Amino acid sequence: MKNLSLKAKLWLVLAVMWLGLLLLAGWSALNTRDTMMSEREAGLKNVVETAAGIVKGYADDVAANKLSLADAQSQALQRLGSMRYGKDNYVFVFDSQPVVLMHPTSKDIVNKNVGDRKDTDGKLYYVEMVKLGKQQQQGIVHYMGRLPGTADTRAEKISQVNYFAPWDWYLVSGVFVNDVQAAFYDNLLKLLVIMIIIGVTVSATMLLIIRSVTRSLGGEPGYAAAIAARIAGGELDLTVLVDAGDKTSLLHAMRQMQQQLAAAITEIREGTHNIGDSIKEISAGNSDLSARTEQQAASLQQTAASMEQLTATVRQNADNARQAGQLAQSASSIAAKGGAVVGQVVHTMQGITDSSKRIADIIGVIDGIAFQTNILALNAAVEAARAGEQGRGFAVVAAEVRNLAQRSAQAAKEIKELIGDSVNKVDGGSELVARAGQTMDEIVQAVKRVTDIMAEVTVASEEQSSGIEQVNQAVMQMDKVTQQNAALVEQVAAAATSLDGQAQRLQDAVSVFQVAGLRHNGNGSGGSSNNAPAVAKRTEPSFSVKQLPASTSSPVKRAAPPVLRSVDAHKAPKVGKAAAASGAQGARKAPVTKLAASNADDWETF
Repeated sequence: MKNLSLKAKLWLVLAVMWLGLLLLAGWSALNTRDTMMSEREAGLKNVVETAAGIVKGYADDVAANKLSLADAQSQALQRLGSMRYGKDNYVFVFDSQPVVLMHPTSKDIVNKNVGDRKDTDGKLYYVEMVKLGKQQQQGIVHYMGRLPGTADTRAEKISQVNYFAPWDWYLVSGVFVNDVQAAFYDNLLKLLVIMIIIGVTVSATMLLIIRSVTRSLGGEPGYAAAIAARIAGGELDLTVLVDAGDKTSLLHAMRQMQQQLAAAITEIREGTHNIGDSIKEISAGNSDLSARTEQQAASLQQTAASMEQLTATVRQNADNARQAGQLAQSASSIAAKGGAVVGQVVHTMQGITDSSKRIADIIGVIDGIAFQTNILALNAAVEAARAGEQGRGFAVVAAEVRNLAQRSAQAAKEIKELIGDSVNKVDGGSELVARAGQTMDEIVQAVKRVTDIMAEVTVASEEQSSGIEQVNQAVMQMDKVTQQNAALVEQVAAAATSLDGQAQRLQDAVSVFQVAGLRHNGNGSGGSSNNAPAVAKRTEPSFSVKQLPASTSSPVKRAAPPVLRSVDAHKAPKVGKAAAASGAQGARKAPVTKLAASNADDWETF
């Protein structure tokens, strides 16, 4: 079985299935025939036992002296001769001679010895019945007989024999079982047809499965397992055989995997070689950077000393400007108080003007109400006149209401004139107060401008002092950062050495893979040195100093003071130690570390 191919195994399963179906059909047909024969034998047994019960009843009557033996036997034979079941089935009787005592259908053999009668196979079936009765008292005898109404049609027949010993009688009944055999063959044929249909269906399904599995694998599973084992062993230069046009099978996927792995290993080898070259460049750059860092540290120390002297001078100028600003602020406060008082007067006059206007508006509303009331009274008088005598009283009331409305309108008109005159006078006073307020505002604005100028001078001095102080701090921080950079350069050098070792180990790890056109050699370069990209050379950094413009006498609004982020020397990144100690793990993660000195580059120039 191990040496068989997948197709052979599947065909073997199909053959076993066909054999099983045929065996199942034969067994089912035989089982059905045995069941039918058992049913026939059971039916015969019941009939003959019934006949035996009848004979025993007459024998009991003889024992009880109710009947004589001759009368009892005669009556029993008559009753047995009248028994029928099925179509033409019957019971007959003979003795041990064997002489037929009663036969319902063959009168010619009654009282005749039938011991010499044979079936078509030469079997003395009456003799067999006598032997069976003597030995077992009852049982079934199988023999071949001729069908009724035919002379040469052979058919199997079974007979149930019961031996009644007191009278030496053999009670027999038989049936032909040719219909059972016909039913057996008919059932067998039907089962074979059904099994053939099932087999054809299963075979077609199995063929489709075989075809699908073969296409999915693209070949034998053993070949695929061997290819996978060779790839796992590092043989990436092997050739995977795939059928033409195959794009979906397992073997095609394995070939794609082999090609992708080969390309990846090639790139890894080239990459490790390039990493080695880059590490050498980094080492050279670190040496140069270390020397420049030492020079920068010396220059920063000189700059820090000069900035301390400049800071003291600027701080004194800032104190003088602060005192002048305080005096200007006091004068500005006094002028602002006077302006506030005038503003309150202007606000009060404006309130009086607004109140007078609102009173005039209210009088206008009252005048409108009086006018509408007069119209309503006029309408009421008209309606009262239409009502005649019955509306006379209502007309009197309407006339009174009209008079009151006219008087209210007259009074409202007079009040409106008085209010209008008051509003005009208040407007004149408000205008005078507004002029005085404008004058005070101009005075306040002038004082405020003086105060602002002094404040700008003070702020500029403070900003200059703060800026110089921050520059001094920045220089000190740059000095610290420069020292840290020097330490970081050493750490980077150690990290580069560790990275070189990691690259070498990576080359050793991928050297176990055999790639077509790219064999591993002793130097671990993977034969890709010619194709390695050139490492960019370092460019020398250029520094330029931008000259600040000369200061002018006019006041200039200064920008907000620059904010410097302090650098904690204890929180500086430890690159070299981590890289040197971590080994392979540090080479895998290799994060890009921002130096702490970068924080000092954010301050503004002013």
